[in-house]
Amino acid sequence: MMRYLILMLLASLFVSCKTNTNIVSFKGTESNEPASTWEEAMVTGNGNMGAMMYGNPFNETIVVNHCEMFLTLGTKEFVKHAAPFMPEIKEKALEAGVNGPTVAHQMLLEKTGQKIDWTDPFHPAFIFHINNTERAYKNYQLIENFATGELKVSWDDNEGHWERKLFISRPDDVIVMEITGPKGKVGGSFSMELTHELIQTEMAVAHGEIKTHATYVHGKGGYDNVVRIIPKGGQIISDSSSVTVSQADKILVVMQVDNWKTPLPESQSEVWAYSPKNPKFTGDYSTNKQEAILKKFDALASDYQTLLKPHAQAHGDLFHRVKLNLNGSQTETVSSQTLLQQAAQSGQLTPALAEKMYDACRYLIICSTGKNPPNLQGIWTGTWKPAWSGDYTLDSNLQLEVQSIMSSNMPELMENYFTLIESWLVDSRLNAEKFYGCRGIVSNPRASNTNLLLHWGRWPGEQSIGTMGWMLHFFYDYFQFTGDSVFLKDRVVPLLKENALFYEDFLKDTEDENGKYQFFISYSPEQDHYLYANSTFDISVTKAVLTYLIKSCKLLNIEKENIIKWQTMIDKLPDYKINEKGELMEWASEGTQEVYNQRHHSHLLPLYQFCEFDMESNPQLWEASAKALEGKTENWLHNRENADSNHITHGMMNQAQAAARLGKSEVVYEVLSRLATEQYIYPSFMMSYWPNKKGYGFDPIGTIPDVINNALAFAWEDIIDIIPALPKEWSKGAINNILLRGQVQIDELAWNMEIGELKLKITSKIDKTPTIRLPEKYEVGNIECSEGEVKHIQGEYNNKWKIELFKNKTKELVFSLK
Repeated sequence: MMRYLILMLLASLFVSCKTNTNIVSFKGTESNEPASTWEEAMVTGNGNMGAMMYGNPFNETIVVNHCEMFLTLGTKEFVKHAAPFMPEIKEKALEAGVNGPTVAHQMLLEKTGQKIDWTDPFHPAFIFHINNTERAYKNYQLIENFATGELKVSWDDNEGHWERKLFISRPDDVIVMEITGPKGKVGGSFSMELTHELIQTEMAVAHGEIKTHATYVHGKGGYDNVVRIIPKGGQIISDSSSVTVSQADKILVVMQVDNWKTPLPESQSEVWAYSPKNPKFTGDYSTNKQEAILKKFDALASDYQTLLKPHAQAHGDLFHRVKLNLNGSQTETVSSQTLLQQAAQSGQLTPALAEKMYDACRYLIICSTGKNPPNLQGIWTGTWKPAWSGDYTLDSNLQLEVQSIMSSNMPELMENYFTLIESWLVDSRLNAEKFYGCRGIVSNPRASNTNLLLHWGRWPGEQSIGTMGWMLHFFYDYFQFTGDSVFLKDRVVPLLKENALFYEDFLKDTEDENGKYQFFISYSPEQDHYLYANSTFDISVTKAVLTYLIKSCKLLNIEKENIIKWQTMIDKLPDYKINEKGELMEWASEGTQEVYNQRHHSHLLPLYQFCEFDMESNPQLWEASAKALEGKTENWLHNRENADSNHITHGMMNQAQAAARLGKSEVVYEVLSRLATEQYIYPSFMMSYWPNKKGYGFDPIGTIPDVINNALAFAWEDIIDIIPALPKEWSKGAINNILLRGQVQIDELAWNMEIGELKLKITSKIDKTPTIRLPEKYEVGNIECSEGEVKHIQGEYNNKWKIELFKNKTKELVFSLK
C-alpha cells in the first residue's frame, strides 16, 4: 500500500510539472514575454539601491537606481523674505474673511515676485547593458521573487538552458548578478550608459571593471558607479567602453553606486544640507567613492549563493512577518500574468489576485525602504524626467508611501522616514521665520534635496502650512504602535512642540467675535482654485498636533504649564461645519462650496488618519464624514466622464482609506478591484498613476496593505474593531501577525462567513483591557474564550465586549455569527 501511494505521488508531481507551465510554487510574479520599456521591467532593491531588469535575452537592460539621486538643476535656493509683509497681509486677509487665503496669496505674489521653483528630480544612476548575438529562443520567463528579493530571467535555445539572476544585498549593500548557461559557452558584452547634460562623467574600463565618476554640473556633489565582471573560465577583454567575456562556464557581476556631497556657495543656496557651515563639510569629506567600493568588492565572497543566503534571510524576515490568505484556489496554481489578464478580461478581482497584490506591495515597500523612505517612484525610474520630479510630495503622497509599514509589522523600516524629516528641521525653521515671521517649524509641500519653501508661485504652495503636522503624525503613530516612551520623549515631543510653536505665533490675534482662530492662510490639498479660510484640513492637522502633544506630555509627566496653553489653543480652533445635506464640509467657513469631483480627500483626515472621532464618540461627525465620502464616491469615484485627474491612484487610495474606517466594504473592494481590472498594475506589480498603465507611481503600493489590514482589524484608543470592512467577496480567509495601535498583535484572524465563525488570536505587549467591537450587521451568538471573561458592554452599540489581555500572553476568541 505504501509503495502504491509513493508511486501515485511521484506520478502526480510528474504530471503537474509536465502539464501546467503556469504553476508558481513561490511568492512572486512572472512574465513570459520580454519587456521593451522600463515601466514593464521587473524590479528589486535593498532600500538604498534599486534595479529594473527588462529586454530580450540577447539585449538585456538593467537600470540601476539609488535613493539619494536627485539631479541638481541649479536653482537659486533662497526662501523669500516675506516676514516683514506678513502683518499687513494678515490684516488684509482677516478683513477678507472667507476669502482671506486668496487675498494673502495674491499679496505674497505681488510683494515677493515668486515664480515656482521645481524640486531636483529623481534620476537613474546608470543603465547597464548585456549584449549577445541574437538568435531564436523559447521558454522565456522573467521572475520577481517576493520572498528573497531575487530576479531571474531564463530561456532555452539550441545550445541549452540559460539564466541570469540578480539581487541587491541588504547586508552587503551591493548588486549581485550571476549568468549561467552551457559550460564553456557563457559570455557577452557588458557596458554602462550614463549621459546627461547636467552630469560630467569620467569613465574608465579596465581589468574587467567599469567605473564612472559622475559630478553634478550645478554642484551638490555627485556619485560613483563601479561594476566588476568575474568570469569562471573563458576569456575577458576590455576596450574603452565595454567588457567582453567569452567561453566562460559562468559569470559573476557585482555593482555598487554611492553618492557624495559638496557644499554650495552661500550666494547660490541657503539649504542647510549644502551649507559650508554644515559640520559635515568642516573637515575632510570624500568626493570619490571608487576606492571604498573596490575594497568592499575585494572583501566579498565570489560565490553567488554564498552572497544570496544572508540577503534572502534579511529580506525574507521582513516579507514573512505577515500573511494574508483569502482561500484563492488559483493562488499557487495560476501565474500572476494570467491572473492579471483574467482580471482585465472578466472585470473581476479574484481572491488569488488580491493576495498577490497584498504580497507584492509589501515586497515593493521592503525593496524601496532603506536610507530614505520611498519617493513618488519608490526607488525606481528609467527616465530623467519623472512625473512631479519623482520627489517627496508632502501634501498626501509621502504619507501614502509609508502608510502600511507599521500595520504590516515592519516598524524598523520607519527609522529612515524619521531621519529624513529630522534632516529638514533647519530648513523648516528658516521657512517659519523668514517667510511667515513665526517661530517653530513649517514645511514646503514638495521636497527632494531640500524642503525649503521654494515650490510655490501661481500654484499656492505657500498656503500649505499643514504638511509638517501631517508628517509628524507618523512619529506619534509609531509610539502608539510600539509604546516606545524614549522615542516619544526624545524625538516626538520636541518636534510636536516646534510645530505647535509655529501655530501659536501664526494664529495669534486672529480670533473672531466668538473667540475662534481664523486660518487666514489656509489650504485644502489640492483645491488649487478654491482658497478659503479655515480648511478642515488645517484645523484637523493643528488639532492633531496639539492633541498628540498634550497626551504625550501627560504620559511623560512634563510641560504642565504648556499643556494648559495647548488646550486653550485647541478650544479656540474653529468648529468643523456640516452643511444642509449633512456632509462634513471641506472648509469651516460660511460661503464656501463643496467640490466633490476632486482627487484629494483632505477634509476626511480627521476621520481616517487622525481618528479624532468614531461612531460612538461623535456620531454626528461620523455620519457627516460618511455622507461627505458618499458625495466623493458618487461624483469622483463613479464619475466615468470627467473625473478629476482620471482616477489617479492617490485619490483611489484616499477613497479606500476613508471607506475602510467607515466600514464601507463595497468601496474598499471596488477600489482594489479597479486597480486590477482597469490595468493599473505592471508585471512587477508596481502601478501606474492612471488606468491602462499610464504613469508610474508608488502611492497605491505604500497604502494597499494598510487598507486591507484596516478593513480586517483596526485599533485606536484601546477600541479594536474586528472585520469592520470585510468585503463580502472574501467569505473565507485569514490574516496573521499584523500590528495594531496599543502594542497589540493580531496573531491570527480567521473567518468563515459561510458557517458563521470568526476566530481571533491576539497578544499584547502590556497588560490591558481593550474593547472588542464587531459591525452591527452581524448577530453574535456564542463567544468562546481561551481564558478569562468576555464581558458584554451594554449600550446603543450592541456588538461590544471587554476582554483582559496579559503581557505577552495570547488570548483566543471564537465568535459564532448568525
